[in-house]
Amino acid sequence: MGYEDRDYFQSKPKFEFSSGLHKGTKGLMIALVAAFIASIVVSDSFEYAGKEFWANVALGNEKARLGYQLFVLAPQNVIPVRGDFDPGHWKLLTHWLVAPGIISVILDVLFVYFAGRMLEQLFGTQRFLLLLIGACVFSGLLAALVDGWLVGEKISVIMGPTGGVIACFMAPVWIAPRQKSIFNWPLRNVALGLVALFAGVSLMMGIFGEGPAVLSPTQLIWGAAIGAGHMMWLKKRGRVPSIAGGFQQEDNLQPWEKPGYLNSYEEKSFDERKFLATADKQRREEEKAVEQRQKDKAKLDEILEKISQKGIDSLSRAERKFLDEQSKKK
Repeated sequence: MGYEDRDYFQSKPKFEFSSGLHKGTKGLMIALVAAFIASIVVSDSFEYAGKEFWANVALGNEKARLGYQLFVLAPQNVIPVRGDFDPGHWKLLTHWLVAPGIISVILDVLFVYFAGRMLEQLFGTQRFLLLLIGACVFSGLLAALVDGWLVGEKISVIMGPTGGVIACFMAPVWIAPRQKSIFNWPLRNVALGLVALFAGVSLMMGIFGEGPAVLSPTQLIWGAAIGAGHMMWLKKRGRVPSIAGGFQQEDNLQPWEKPGYLNSYEEKSFDERKFLATADKQRREEEKAVEQRQKDKAKLDEILEKISQKGIDSLSRAERKFLDEQSKKK
């Protein structure tokens, strides 16, 4: 049996969408749906990048104006853009709760579901929410600082949790980079390829889209950058959670491959001390078995040498019994 076949060397479960749905993810999904419904009641609108909504805002429609003041973050709310400054810095904390359209809210809830199943148990509820919401806020801020120079005379609508979700989807690039995914491609390549595709489409639609308003061209890009920065920081500290590591000698591991924080769920916590004790016991048993096989082989060689010199009749009862046992093992 090869060294890699031993029980204590086996890999842990693969990184996949197999974890249960925990309270942080459930709370986020409920909050996104509830906030979108509330925004419909407040603003009487389903689409916040559409011509009708912005026409109502320009005409001073009370409901549309209230929805804009509560949930719709635009560059002019953070910095003066083309001489226009309409302060609304508080929307950095609220813009991510409401998606810019009904299709967007369905996709956002679906992506939060998958992100939560991937990361919440692994990171723990607090760290997962901190990463997602923090990335939402800071990607919104960075988009507000940059979008005004990219979209020309149009208004960049910065809404929804896209930045935070993409930040979460950057985690597999560091957690399980070589794990095989669709078409047997490494998970790192798949994740980076999809993020690059979505980022490119978002950028092109934002820059070349028509209308008085377009969806932010950089919100997704900033989210990916924040997620990558967060994972690189964890890697530097040696705190990237290990998924497919299994037991290996410390000398063979990079700092970021060593066990870091796993989760805050006690019923599924990883008992490293018990795991290592079991590994040590199995190792000792195998070493003892190898030593015994070497002794048996040496004894068998002696008996065969005796037979060749003096004949089989020269064997004692114990030697005959040992020879019979060894022949049965063959």
